[in-house]
Amino acid sequence: MDKMMFLLSEGMKNLWRHKLTAFTAIFSTFLTLAVTGSLIIASQNTTRVIEYFRGKYKIEVFFNDNVKDDRITEIVKEFKKINGVRSTTLISKLDAEKIFKSQFGENILDLVGYNPLPASCVVNLVRNQTSKLNVNPIINRIKNYPEVDEVNYQGRLIYQIESYYQKFVKIMTGVLIFVLGISVFIISNTVRLTIYAKKDLIKSLYLIGATRLFIKMPFIIEGIFHGLIGALFASILLIAGLEFGSEIIYSVTSIKIQYNPFILIGILSSISIVISYMGSSRAISKFI
Repeated sequence: MDKMMFLLSEGMKNLWRHKLTAFTAIFSTFLTLAVTGSLIIASQNTTRVIEYFRGKYKIEVFFNDNVKDDRITEIVKEFKKINGVRSTTLISKLDAEKIFKSQFGENILDLVGYNPLPASCVVNLVRNQTSKLNVNPIINRIKNYPEVDEVNYQGRLIYQIESYYQKFVKIMTGVLIFVLGISVFIISNTVRLTIYAKKDLIKSLYLIGATRLFIKMPFIIEGIFHGLIGALFASILLIAGLEFGSEIIYSVTSIKIQYNPFILIGILSSISIVISYMGSSRAISKFI
């Protein structure tokens, strides 16, 4: 117990003696874990966000005026079998007449003497597909029907958003790997400075028979303290940002960001310990 308390106190003293370099290590770890935590939260909620956007995917199909109702019904059933289609809604000429009256307050028959509105179908696309949804094959297949007069699709912007989001995740993953490497390097150099400052003490400990593990532990603990403090600040920033931002996002999209603060803190703390241990071990392995 006394040995453990001694090692902990030495690790904290090392942290305090080299405040400037320790701040650099803590800040780099903080940035790394803030990015890591953001990606974790984003990945947890990606499916729900994509499902929300894909709920806006709608293809409007208008049929030629001379197509019989029975044939239109058959075609709509065939649309539903297309890969990527979630559901279809048939709007007959009579339904279109009712919709026109409800929206404009006028009867189309009174205005023009007949019903010029075509029968149509609304095609809703799947929401729970993990990969990016390619709508073009679905549209092309629908257009191949000779009974189809026109196809309108308003989801191109949503498709672009989905594409940009996936590119953003890839870029941020690359940035995360780079920043993780920088954090390990900075922690390693910080611990290395402490080792230089205590080289005489290390020699004395060797002479009196101290084990290599006993000599290494204060420097490893110092590095772990760097990581844990960075993890603490990153967790506070992320949780505060999520609590503030989730209300704004919910008011705009009706999506509630889901996350468990305790799991988030646990994950960030674990990552901080790993990169801190890697950085400390890198420095120690060269000098002790």
